[in-house]
Amino acid sequence: MPTSPYGDDQQPLHVDSGYVWAPLRDAWLLLTPEEEVRQQFIYRLVVQYGFQLDQMAQERRTQRGRSSSRADLVVARDAQALKDNRDYLMVAEVKSDNVSIDVRDYAQGESYARAVNAEFLVCLNNRDQAVFRLTPGAPGDRIQITRIPSAADLSDPARLESVRRATKAFTRDEFQRLLHDCHSILRDNHKMDPGAAFDEISKILFIKMAYERTGKSEVFTTEKIRKVKQANLIEGDGSEVLEQLFSVTKGKFAADDLFSDDDRIKVSYPTFERIVRMLERFNLSRTGDDIKGLAFERFLGATFRGELGQFFTPRPIVDFMVEMLNPREGQRVCDPACGTGGFLIKAFEYIRNGIEADAAREKADAKSSLLLEAKKNNWSTEKLETEIDANISAVNARLDETVENSRIRAVSGDSIFGVDAEMRAARTAKMNMIMHGDGHAGIYYHDGLLDIDAIFPQRFDIVLSNPPFGATVGRDQLVGTTEQTTVAPMTATQVRKNIETYGEEWHGYYRAMLEAARLQRPILELFDVGRNPVGSPMGQGSVRPARATEEVFVERCISLLKPGGKLGIVLPDGILNNPTTAWLRNYVESRAKLLAVVSIPHEVFRSANATVKTSLVFLRKFSDDEARGWEELTNSIANELKSEFKDEILQGENDFRLAEVGGNEALLPLLDELKKLEKDKASSVARLKAARKLSEAMGPSGRASSRKLIRMARAKEDALQAKLERELQERRKARWNYPVFMAEVSSAGITGSGDTGTHVPNELPEVLQAFRDFDENKARFIETQEVALF
Repeated sequence: MPTSPYGDDQQPLHVDSGYVWAPLRDAWLLLTPEEEVRQQFIYRLVVQYGFQLDQMAQERRTQRGRSSSRADLVVARDAQALKDNRDYLMVAEVKSDNVSIDVRDYAQGESYARAVNAEFLVCLNNRDQAVFRLTPGAPGDRIQITRIPSAADLSDPARLESVRRATKAFTRDEFQRLLHDCHSILRDNHKMDPGAAFDEISKILFIKMAYERTGKSEVFTTEKIRKVKQANLIEGDGSEVLEQLFSVTKGKFAADDLFSDDDRIKVSYPTFERIVRMLERFNLSRTGDDIKGLAFERFLGATFRGELGQFFTPRPIVDFMVEMLNPREGQRVCDPACGTGGFLIKAFEYIRNGIEADAAREKADAKSSLLLEAKKNNWSTEKLETEIDANISAVNARLDETVENSRIRAVSGDSIFGVDAEMRAARTAKMNMIMHGDGHAGIYYHDGLLDIDAIFPQRFDIVLSNPPFGATVGRDQLVGTTEQTTVAPMTATQVRKNIETYGEEWHGYYRAMLEAARLQRPILELFDVGRNPVGSPMGQGSVRPARATEEVFVERCISLLKPGGKLGIVLPDGILNNPTTAWLRNYVESRAKLLAVVSIPHEVFRSANATVKTSLVFLRKFSDDEARGWEELTNSIANELKSEFKDEILQGENDFRLAEVGGNEALLPLLDELKKLEKDKASSVARLKAARKLSEAMGPSGRASSRKLIRMARAKEDALQAKLERELQERRKARWNYPVFMAEVSSAGITGSGDTGTHVPNELPEVLQAFRDFDENKARFIETQEVALF
């Protein structure tokens, strides 16, 4: 038997040969994962929250008899209250899962808490913690709060009321305000611009997170910093301890590529201490992803305005676009201009929520079956609860991110991908993803127009993007000449590993990128829209001087999609209605079906200093069958036109033939002789002799006349080709006809100053529902709209 309930700070629990000492039972218990979580929590209640062991009990039954349920842990007002079985303050239910808390899995704990009139319920597992305040009644309310009340809180009415008010929304707002205050301190004390101040706040947050993720459940405080200084005998201005803390943090997150080797923390020690003290009330390992993630994202929205606004898409727009495309488990999502990662975070959350909802249904169905079986076989309450818990654990194991091939791990590791060419944006996207609960491994700092690792054509089910506007991609921008366009050579081992991971398709694209870097090809040359004429084979058409960045990104997004994949993209209205961009609309129309266009108000991006009116455009890339259908339709119409305009085509051919001999019909036999030699691939001597003979027969005046007539014939031919192309497009549009959802909103959940929230009018949810109705039954929707109009 240990001489004290707990060991030292480094190893508080007494563990021996697979058993753990349980002070509340005064016994050695088998060290199961669940028991370890429980004993760690009891230790925290004693050391951090000030409770006494004699006011707690584990495995306490609600009533006498084996048929009653047991609570994993109860806390009474004091030792006497526990002895008298009264005045219970808190009940905790513990599980060993590594998943987000679903309170429905903790019904047993809530039932016990209500049975003994405890106000607080703590749901706890190996990954997460959720605290609820229970109100009396049938069934009574369950309000999630963010803090476990301490012993001191429970003895002070004012402090206890503060705990009760600490709801998730309140705590999220408080955390956001704190981040803003810390940001202001750096701007005031160190005269940093918003971007630089944000970088330093991020470093401090990750130092804090690195410490609080150690598993000791301790908060990073100024007292901890002083202990580090004392332990390492550090004196002076404190800069050395800052570098030491940041160095350890960089090591913790080395695999995430968040910081470079030469990154340094650039705040003074007093400022660092002040910010750490302000953040002490939050433990980032115990603060829910939905709290710290959304607070961090809102902080980004407030910080990334003006010049940095191009990297941040407002949350109402992000939510709407992701929900329009409805990503599902097993689908891959990419943003080739991801900025701070808004689309990727929402897609990750959306897919994860869908999986968790599916798991909840599975557990509910299993519970219903077990209840029937229990009634049929007269099970005890304890047996029923054991069976229900076993089912919950089995389902949750498939959600556990630490388990290979689990459903959530597949989303986090192989579903979410993004890239940005601005280093701060790419790093911020990774940080943002970590704050929201992971999925950051697929974020790259690279040029989004170029392939890198997992990001290559025809790999994604969904692409979402708000590409940069107003810039151009020039033909002087070459592959492999900047940090963002580097194509890193790989060893044979690395190549084999990537082929195993991404498939043989990756290898072909990688070789093409290596060749482009070796030749230093213009980035534009890699794109159909960057060559003249559009779509001409690479190496045959010329490279255009420049294209608007958003125009190139349209092609990039479509190319990344699998056949049948869907795209949601923010585009300037000019692309949709300007006559000068008709060529791009025609290009897109030949590769994808337009699903929807939603025009949004100008103020949506005004806080980012954007001056361009935009719309949200949704496309679905052709399936293989549709691509063949488009090609067959095009060829069919082209043949029709050849037949209908055969006289004009023949006249044009004759005009050009006559122009080549300066209008002198008598010289046509000489031209025919030359053409035959060229067709038969006669010797160069024979062809040269025939050409000289024709030229001499034409004479100077004939040759001059020929040049003039050829120009006229070509102009006439160009006019005819343009006429045929217009006719082809008109007929193809008439035959390749399908309904497209169109909407215009006057409010989109964001003000011109960048404010969002429930108080800001937002018509997008109504548009989303209308689109779903349209998508479910287009004919009925159109009929309904026509009735409404008239």
